[in-house]
Order: sequence, then C-alpha cells, then structure tokens
Amino acid sequence: MGANGEPVEAALVRTVRGLDHGDADTLPDRLDLVWDVLEKCPRGSFHAAEEMLLRWLLKNMSTGPAANAARFRSSPRVWHLLNAVFDRIPLFSLAKSLADRRFVNILQQTLKDIAAPQPNVAPVNGGGSDVDMPDAPPPDSSANRRKRKRTDASGTDTAATRSAPDNLQTAEAVFEAVRVLLSRCDAQAQESVMYRMGAEHVNSLFSSPAAETMGILVPWLSICNLAADRTRTVPLSEQSSWLSTFSTLWELHLQGAGDATEVATHLSGPATRLLAKLTGTTLGGGVEPTVRDRWIRDLRRFLTRNLVLPARAAFLTKGSQEVVRIVVEMSSPAAATTFPVLYDLVSKSPLEHGGRTSRKDYETWLQAVFDALVHAAKNLNRDSKQGAVRTLLELAAERASPLSAASLRVVCNDYGIQGDDYDWSLLLSVVRLNPDVFLLTDVGKELLSKVLAKTTQPESLSEDDADKAAQFIVLIADGYAQGRDLSTFFRVWLEHLAPSKPKAGLRPLWAGEKLAGTVAKLVQTSLNPSQLVEVLDWLSSQTQPGQGMARIHILDAISSGLSREEFVDAASMKTFESAFLEDYSKKELPAISACRWMVASRSIARGTLEEAGRIWSRVRSNIKSTLRKQPMDREDTLAAFKCCAAAWLAHHPGAEHEKDAAGLLCSFVERLLKEGELTKLDLDSAASSKVTRETYASWILSEAPRILGLLIDKYGKVPDGLLSLLTVPRSGDAERVGSALAVSRLLLDRESNVNNHKLTDLLVDIVISMIDPANAYLSQSQARIAMKFLLDVPDEVLSRAQREAAMRSLVSHLPREIDAEYALDVQTWRLVLSLMIKLMSRPTFYEGMSFSHLISIAQRLADIRDRNIFELLRHLAVLTVRQMTNGSLEEREKTYLRDAVTLIDGSRSDSDIPARVVLIHAFVSTVQASPAAKKLEGELKLDALQNELRRTASRAVQLFKDELELDAVQDQLLQTAAGSAASAKRTGTGLLALLFVLDALDVVDRQVAKEMLASAVPSLLEASDALLEKGISEGWDVRVFLANYFPEALPSPLQVNMSVETSTPSGDHDEHAGGESASGLGKTALLRYVDAVVRSADEDVKLGYLRELLLDNGHGQDALGRLLVVYRLTQHLKGSRLPDSPDQFSLAHAHNMLCERLRQPDLAPTHFFLTAKAIRLLLDQTPACMTQWNIDLTLSTVAVVAAQATTGNDNNTHAFPALARLVEMVIKRHRKRLDGHFHILVSALQSLLRLLLSRPPPQPADITAAQQQHHHEQWERHARLFSRLLTLVCEPTVASVSRSSGGGGNNTQSATPDDATGPTPSTTVLPLDSDKDRARRYAGQHMYLVLMQYVRLQVEVPAAQKQGQKGGGRVGPVVVPRGVREALEPGVYSILDVTSQDMLRVLSDGLDAGGRVIFREMYKDWQRFGKWSGV
Repeated sequence: MGANGEPVEAALVRTVRGLDHGDADTLPDRLDLVWDVLEKCPRGSFHAAEEMLLRWLLKNMSTGPAANAARFRSSPRVWHLLNAVFDRIPLFSLAKSLADRRFVNILQQTLKDIAAPQPNVAPVNGGGSDVDMPDAPPPDSSANRRKRKRTDASGTDTAATRSAPDNLQTAEAVFEAVRVLLSRCDAQAQESVMYRMGAEHVNSLFSSPAAETMGILVPWLSICNLAADRTRTVPLSEQSSWLSTFSTLWELHLQGAGDATEVATHLSGPATRLLAKLTGTTLGGGVEPTVRDRWIRDLRRFLTRNLVLPARAAFLTKGSQEVVRIVVEMSSPAAATTFPVLYDLVSKSPLEHGGRTSRKDYETWLQAVFDALVHAAKNLNRDSKQGAVRTLLELAAERASPLSAASLRVVCNDYGIQGDDYDWSLLLSVVRLNPDVFLLTDVGKELLSKVLAKTTQPESLSEDDADKAAQFIVLIADGYAQGRDLSTFFRVWLEHLAPSKPKAGLRPLWAGEKLAGTVAKLVQTSLNPSQLVEVLDWLSSQTQPGQGMARIHILDAISSGLSREEFVDAASMKTFESAFLEDYSKKELPAISACRWMVASRSIARGTLEEAGRIWSRVRSNIKSTLRKQPMDREDTLAAFKCCAAAWLAHHPGAEHEKDAAGLLCSFVERLLKEGELTKLDLDSAASSKVTRETYASWILSEAPRILGLLIDKYGKVPDGLLSLLTVPRSGDAERVGSALAVSRLLLDRESNVNNHKLTDLLVDIVISMIDPANAYLSQSQARIAMKFLLDVPDEVLSRAQREAAMRSLVSHLPREIDAEYALDVQTWRLVLSLMIKLMSRPTFYEGMSFSHLISIAQRLADIRDRNIFELLRHLAVLTVRQMTNGSLEEREKTYLRDAVTLIDGSRSDSDIPARVVLIHAFVSTVQASPAAKKLEGELKLDALQNELRRTASRAVQLFKDELELDAVQDQLLQTAAGSAASAKRTGTGLLALLFVLDALDVVDRQVAKEMLASAVPSLLEASDALLEKGISEGWDVRVFLANYFPEALPSPLQVNMSVETSTPSGDHDEHAGGESASGLGKTALLRYVDAVVRSADEDVKLGYLRELLLDNGHGQDALGRLLVVYRLTQHLKGSRLPDSPDQFSLAHAHNMLCERLRQPDLAPTHFFLTAKAIRLLLDQTPACMTQWNIDLTLSTVAVVAAQATTGNDNNTHAFPALARLVEMVIKRHRKRLDGHFHILVSALQSLLRLLLSRPPPQPADITAAQQQHHHEQWERHARLFSRLLTLVCEPTVASVSRSSGGGGNNTQSATPDDATGPTPSTTVLPLDSDKDRARRYAGQHMYLVLMQYVRLQVEVPAAQKQGQKGGGRVGPVVVPRGVREALEPGVYSILDVTSQDMLRVLSDGLDAGGRVIFREMYKDWQRFGKWSGV
C-alpha cells in the first residue's frame, strides 16, 4: 500500500503523472520519489505506468532546451529508472516505445557526452551560458547580484556530471541499463512467440550499418579507457560486463563486407591501447583484478573475431593488407605498447581446422604482419621505435614465431647494431627465433662476426648486457648444433676463448659454465665418433701461445659430455692426450689446472685398468705435489683430489697403483682435518665457486662414500673431523642442526655405507653414545639428531648389543626427566617412544630391564594429553611384555612378570589413570594371548589385575561423571576438547581416561563390564551428545561403546547430529569420496559407530535406518555425514531379499529417493559424488532388488543432470565421471533390461556427449600453462571414459548379454508387459546366432543417433559457451581438441561397426551440409583405420 493507503500501482501512476508538475529545481526530488515508489511496486501484468514513465524520460532526454536534455541524459538516476522499466515492460511494447522516442540516438549522444569530460566548465545554472557577456563577472563574485539557483543535488546538472569521476557513475548506470535490455532479448526456445518477436524488434533497433554503430562503440571504448586510467579503484556495479555488452552491440549491427575496415579505422586504436593498459604493468588502480581479467578475455575475443580473423582471411584469399595497414596506422601513436599487443593477437589467433589453408600460409600471414609493424616503426622517434621493436621481438621469441631469417637480419642491422651501441635484448630475441640469421649467408656471418667481436670486450658491457651476451653465445652454439655444424663452433669457440696475450686469462664470456654444459650435452647428439675424433685432432694441432689454455677448457667440456660407449672408446684417451700436450706447470692458472685434472679423472674412470694405470703414471707426480703443497681453497686442488680418488676407485685392491693412490688420499685427508673440526656440510658446493674444507667433506659423503671405508680400514675409526659433522653443541643453531641431519641422511642413503658393516657399527656406536646421559639430555638438539639417525637406520643394521645399549641409554634418562628443568615436550616424547618401539620390535633384553621403566614413562606422561602418545606407550608395552612371554619362561621372565603385577597394583592417583589403563590393558591382553604365560595365570593373579582394571574403569567413569555434573567444568572440558580436536591433540584428563578405559574393556568379561558401567550409561549418553554437538569426534568413540554394550540405551541410534568435515573431491577421483576412504574430522569414527549399530541388526531394521536417513536430508556437514551413513548402510545390505509387498520399503525405493536427490540443481560436489556412488552400489550389488523402473530412472536422471550441468552458469565438468559410471553400471549389470528401452539409454548418452563437448575452452589469460595442460588431460580422460561406454554398448561382453543380472534380470518383478514388444529383425533368433551378435545388431538400430549428435555438436554453438559470454555473442562451433577426438575414436568406430548401411544413409540425411562434410571425413578415417577387414 502507498503512503495514503492506496495501492502501490495507483501510487506509481499518480507519481509518474506528477513529474510534469513543478519546476526544474524540484525535479531531482520528484525522480527520487518515483524511484522509491517503483522499488515498492511489484511486477504484474499491468505496465501502463512503467511505459508512461519510459516515454516521459525519453522525451525529456531528446526534446526541449539542449541544456535540459543534456542534464537528463547525464543523470544516473534517470538511467536507473530506465534500467528498472526495461525489466518490467513486455518486449513488444518496449520496442515500440524505444523506436518512437529514438532511444538509440539518445544513447549515442549520452555516450558522446560522457566520453569527453570537461572538469573546468562552470555550472549551467550560473554563468557561462550562451547568453552571458564575455566581460561578465564570475557567478560567485560580489559584483554579480543576480539570484542564483540552488545546486542540483541529484546529479542532473550537466557541468557537474562532466567531470571524470561523475561521468563514470553515469556510464555505470548507462551500461547497466543497456546490459539489462540486451539480456532480455536473449530469447530461448522455450519462450513464447510474442516474447521472441519482441526481442527481435528490440534487437532491430541496433541493426544499423557498421559506420553508424561506431557512434556508440567508439565512446564506449573511450569510457573504458577512462576507467582504466583512474589512480584508485572505485566500486562500480557490473563493471566486468562492460566489454561483453560492447561485443553484443556490435554483433547486432548489419553485417557488411567492410566491417573489418570499420573496426580497424575506428576501434583498433582505443581497443589496443586499452588492452595494452590491461595486460601491462603500468595499469593504475582503477580496475579490479577480476574485472581486468574479464575485460582482457572479452576484448581479445572481440578483436580476434572481428579484426584479426577477417584481416587474415582477406590476406590469404586476396592478398590484401588494407586492414593491416589501417590498424598499424591507428596504433602508431602508442607503438611501444600497441604493436606488441597487435602481434600477440595475431600470433595467438586460432588456426582453421579442416580448411584448405596450409600452415605455410599462416606463417606467411604472420610474417606480413611482422613486416608491417617493423616498417611502421621506422617513422617513430628513436626511443619509441627501439622499444617497440625490442618488445615485439621478445614476444615473438616467447611464442617461437616462424619469422624469416632475411627479415630478422634486416631488424638486426637496423635496430640491433647501431655503431658501437648493441641492443643485446633484441639480438638475444633474434637468435632465439632463428639462429640461421647469423649462420647461413655471408651477410649473416659478417653480422655474427661483429657481434662476437663485441663479446671479447666484456669491459665495455654492463652487467645485464654481459649476461645477455653470454646467453647469446650459448644459443649460437645450439644453432650450430641444429645445423649439424658443431665442429665449426669449436673453431669459433677456440678463436674467441683464447686470450689476446699469452699470460692473460680466458675471455670470461666464453669461459662460462653454462656454455661448457651446453656443449657437453650437444656433443653426442650432434657429432658421430669419427667427427669427434676429427675435432680432437684439430684441437691437438692448435699449439699457438694462449691457445693451449683455451684447448684444455674446451677438452674439459667435451670430456664431461661423453657417456655412450662408442664415444668413450673413440675419444676418452684422445681428450687426455690432447689436454696434456704441454707439461703441467705450477704457474698456470688454477682454472686450467682444474680442467686438466678433471679430464684425467674422467679418462681414468672410463678407461680400462691398463689405461687407468698409464694415465696415473703420467699424472701421479703432479697430483702428489698439488695435494701436498697447494692451498686447499683452490679449485685445482679439489680437482686433483677428485682425480686421485678416481684412480683409487679404478684399481681393485692389490692392484699396482691402488696402494699409492690410497696413501695420497689418506695423507690429504689428514692434512684436511688437521686444521680443526668441520662445522657443517656445504650443501651448495656445486652452486658456489668458493672451495672450503666443507666442500671436500660434502663431496666425500655424497660422491665418494667408499673413501670413508678406506679411512676406517687405515685408522680403525671414523676421523674426528668428519664425525664432528654429526655432533651439535648444546647451543647449536638451526643451521648446524640441519647440516647434521643432512649428513646423517647422506650416510644412510649410500648403499656402500650401509653394506660396510665396520663403518655402520662404528657410526651406530658413536650415535648411541650421543644419547648417553653422561653426554647429553634428551631435550637437546644432539640427542634428537641421534634418535632420528637411529630411526632411519635399517633394522637389520642394528645388532642386538647395539639395541640393548640404546635402550639402556634411553631408560637411564628417566630418573632425571621428571625434573621440570629436563622435561620433554610432546614432539621429543614421540621421538623417544618411536625409537623404543623400533628397538623392542626385535629381541632386546637390556641390562636391568624392568616393568618399572614403563611405569616411569607413564608417570612422566601424566601432564600430556595427546592420545597418540599413549597409543605409542601401549604399543611399546605390548612389545616389551610380549618378549617376556614368548617361548619358555625362565626365571628372568617370571621375575619380570611378577614385578609387573606388583608395580601395576601400586600408585592409583587420578592424574595417571590414562597411563595406568594403557599399561594394564597391554599387560593383560598380551599375557592372555601367550600360551606360555597362561601357565602362570594363577601366580600372576590375572583375576586381580582384571579387578584392578574394573576399579580403575569405575574411577575413570566416576571422574568423568563428576566433571559432567559441574557445568563450569563441563564447558571447560568441551572447549578444551574442541581446541584439541582442531589441533589434532586430545586433552582433558577425564575424557582421555574414559576413552582408554572404554578401549580396554575388551579384556574384561562382557557381563561384568556391563554391570560395572550400567549406572554410568545416562552420563555417557549425555557426554556423547554434548561432544557431538560441539563437533568433537571423541563423542563417536563413546557411542561405539554404548552400541556394543548397551544398544538398548540407543532407541534411535542414527537420529543424531552427524556433522563431519567437508572435503572437496576431484572430478576424476570421486571414488575417494566414499565411506571407506573417508578422512577428516569424525568420518572414520562415525563409520565405526554405524558398523557397531548394525552389526547385530536384521535386514528390516537396517532398511528402517536407511529410510529414516533418506527422509531427512540434513543441512551442511550434517547432510554429508548422513550420506556417508547411507552409503555404509547400503554396503551392509548387500544381498538383500525382495520385499514381501509392494508397499514395503525396499532398496528399490531407496534408489528412487537417491535419484531424486541427485537431480537437485544446487547439490554440493561432495554430496553429488556420494549420492552417485550409492546409486552405483545399489545397481551393482543388489541387481535383484532393482526393477525396470529403477533402471529407466537411473538413465533419465543421468540425462537430466547432464543437461543441468551443460546449461548452468559454470560448466560442471566434475559431474561427468560420476554420471558416466552410472551408465556404465547399467550397461554392464542390466544389459538385458535395455531391450525395448534403448531410447532412454540413447538420450542419456546424448546428454553426456553434450556435457563432454560443451565445456568452455580455457583462456590463456586466465590460467597458467600447467593448468591448461591439466584441463586438456582431464578432458581426454573423460573422452576415454565416454568412448568406453560406446564400446560397451556396441561391443558387449558375453556375460553382460547372456546372464540374468544376478538373478534379477528376468524375474517377474523386474519385467513389465511393455517389454514384450514382439520380435524385431534384430532380436529374431537365427540359427547359430549368438546373444552377442543379436545385441550388436540391436544397438546398431539406435546408436547412430549418438553419432549424429557428435557430428551436430561440432557445428552448433554450445549453450555453456554462449552463456559464459554473458552477451558476448556467438563463438562458433565446438572446437574439439585433437587429443579428445583421438580418445573418442574407438567408440565412434564401434558405432560405425554395428550400424548398417541403411542407418548410415538415415544419419547422413539428418545432417546439414556442414555436418555431412564432417561425417564424410569421419567415415573415410574409419574405412582406413577403424574398420575390421579380417575374417
């Protein structure tokens, strides 16, 4: 009702009629009043007031004084009103009103005004009008005594709205109104005829020639540029849809042959500038990231479809470059940013599949665009053209564009080399694109000589240019290799690597490690052994001063690249001989000496024993001199050490030179360790050029661990210097601790170390000494490192004596660990208990072994509330007691067990109840399971221990009840338990004690346990409910106990909150969403509870539980828990019997309810997968309970859900695997029931095929390359899954067509009278005719419809892609990637195999011309590759 009690509709009419009453000053208030009434007015069948308002607004926007009309057009409120009435008036009437009032002209003039802001124009209501005198005083001057009108508060003043911020507010309102108008015109097939006619009338308003449409589109783009230029983000509603609406407007124009020229002339300039702003780094803060990504996608799509592709077509068909010329000309003012954008659009434009244009034609087109851009850059100033061409080439190199060498050579001459100024970024991009620019012609070789001459002058280059020059050299080497001319590069390398003066060093840009590594990789792939020998012979002939150093450096690179046997045999010794043509001199550079020793090292390692001896005899004296006299921080000393190690490893024990090399190694290690202990491992020695003592230790441990065995054999122990790497002082920092852990991993990862028993025994003894109480506390870093080392040692390495020594050291810490100063945290206790479990898992009887050690550990765990820690304690106790009860019981074992009974009967404080329960449970269960210990049952007084366990259990329950009776303690307990559950811990003494007591009652008589805890059942039930309400999974443990012992206390056991943690499954791995693999908060405990509830229940009770759960869906996490329980109940109902009456609830009814739930459009992904999996389980394991209705309902549900996923806002591709597996189960298990119902299967397959092919392709601007690759791989997996469905239908297995679906395929309840449709040609039983052949013929009568759908989808617009544009217009046919087509081929060929020629003719007649072309190619491929031509 209105303000005066009148209806809102009447109030709206009265308010609209009142717009003409009043002056201009009150107009904003009147418009606001209309807006308020319009918001309150509901939509109805009457629209006279809205149409009256529309015509009044359009009239005032186009007629009357120019200033007043401009104020109306620039008012956001006016456009908000238009937006509202656009959505209320029927399209037919709306189109007539818009045409009568020339709405398109109004829109064009409004956008023109908005796109040209004038922030300094004076208000219209003051001075500055067309009648003011030039010398009149300003409006705010005291000389101006004219009465001034008040300022328009609603924003209808023209000048006020022509500032940039206000203009964007007006543009926001205008764009939103146009978007709403066009979105209503997107008529669907289900709309009425009048609706579609009205939509066509509205669309026709914008159907003008391209030149006239530019009056709207040009200012539209200018406004988008204004928004992108803002310095800060101002929220604008629906800003992301601005450019998609822009594209829709263009698609409504009258198409003509000159459209591409019009776009190039009017839109290419502002569009490329906007795209450059959006994709560049200079974009201001005016556009949000999500809006920017959407704009980039929409603008790229528009320019590609309406500019790039037409220009390419004109070039390829007519050779015309007119559009390219116009675009380049329009973009030249901002060439540095727009030229790369243009080239990016051209290079990323999609190729035409199945057309007549070859890839060579596309390369020609790309070259023409590149040449046009480079030619246009010549007219720019020097800085602009240099930056534009450089960025253009970097982009081309990134895309690996096939540009011609001649064109790139011209670019190098014009832009890359300008006197002494070299643009290394440009040159680097050119060589990445095509190294042949510098290698093939004489001009190119001359150009290369200039560039390489510059690389010999590194002092003239900046650091950045030097890096790029070094990369240039590496790419040139790769270019020589690609041209099969790597031999020539060795000549170039030697020429530029050799120093100009004999005593100078190698030229740094040519002596880099990256170049040497690249050549090493190319040697065996680019040369054959004979060519390599020729290269080595030529290198040996280069003996000029300075060339020797360069030759040795090159030989080192060649030597490091030899691995294949034929190359090693041909060149290994030659590299050594060439490297040692000149004698070694102490005066040569360390880098050159290092290369010598590395060549010798590799030749020794690869050669025969005789060759190794000959090489060692040649270098021994020099190696010995280097290792004894040269400083250890030189790289040649490290290389000499490696060469000596290679010589020792190459000779077997007792060989001629083995002892000599071993002596040199040991003496050098002694020299290395004399300078003090090593502190840490040099983990980055390979990346660092600095040689330290730690570098030697790292190399020994990682690359030559056999040297450790040599040192132990000589000295009888591990050298203290190396051992210091494992030790950490009490104040050791984190880096030192990390280094020690890395050393321990290196020692254990090397097989030679593990197999060296002497080494492992020494290391283990040393590590065990690190946990001795006399050396360290368990809380210190050194002890933790030692325990981690022992945990990583293989079990078979630890001897019994070492295990006993380690246990003795660990238990020796117990007396002092009770002191708060030495107390251990949870992580350290986990480490200690894990190590004890590993040691006690094998026979370990350490000195003084007593049950008191376990009691001491339990006492020290009194303050810890981590349930996992007590589980480790239980495991340790079981292993320890089991060792004392296995085999014959001697006096030692008897004494241990008697003492254990005495100790257990000791302390009974409430604080250690959890630990005492764990120990009693472990002791009693282990002794009861031991045949030998049963003989001592009377002596050990197990009955007394069980009574003690019952008393402890009663005390724990009473303790828990006491806590529950105090509200404050209860709240604190629940809060603490909730926090521990979130952090994977279990806290609260009463709760922890109760959980272990309930777990330990399995060793107590069931009836006695029930009598003992009968009085506590209400408290336990209350406790479980309270815990579950808080989302604490321990509540399920309490309920499991109640279900096992007191099922009568749970009248409705499954009517409880089942909230569990929600996890998002993957679309391809929905199998993990089921109950068996459930993980997360409470899922496993919930399923244990369900198992306990239904363990003793009969089938009717289970079905009752299932019915209750399906009738109540729940919400949120509770709904997920209920689905988990439904799935588990379905598993328990395997082999269920048929119902006694049709009205009785059965699995068929459950299947029906699950299918209805699966059809819900807003079902969460996890719920969807669980529901689909439950349906599939019913179809699989209970086929006798499934009726024909269930089979048909399954297939129709798949069709409906697939259609919903296809037409939804976001294409739900994750639903495809679950739906496909449902169809697969029907085909496999219920094939006989498809007779007479095959049309439903075909409908389901067609819907699945549309869902498979209609997914929108990923946009490169939105996702990374890895994500795009994952998208295509997932698409191919789904295609293979669908292809499997087709082959199952067309090539059925014998079992699927001959069996009776597990006993239910032909029963009276499954069959219906309608199934007996009479014999058909495909089903008539012929002599010697198999069931499989009849099924294939029957499928051949229907499956051609699926093939027809596949062809049609490739020439139609998928709904998902069309809706994904939100007004972006037609995107063209479905582009199926090649991998998807190949995955679908087996299924498509199987359809063609079973389809008769008559059906193929029907298929061809049902296709249009484009579809027949696709089908013809498909049929030819089948005849060539897919059709069986054998017997």
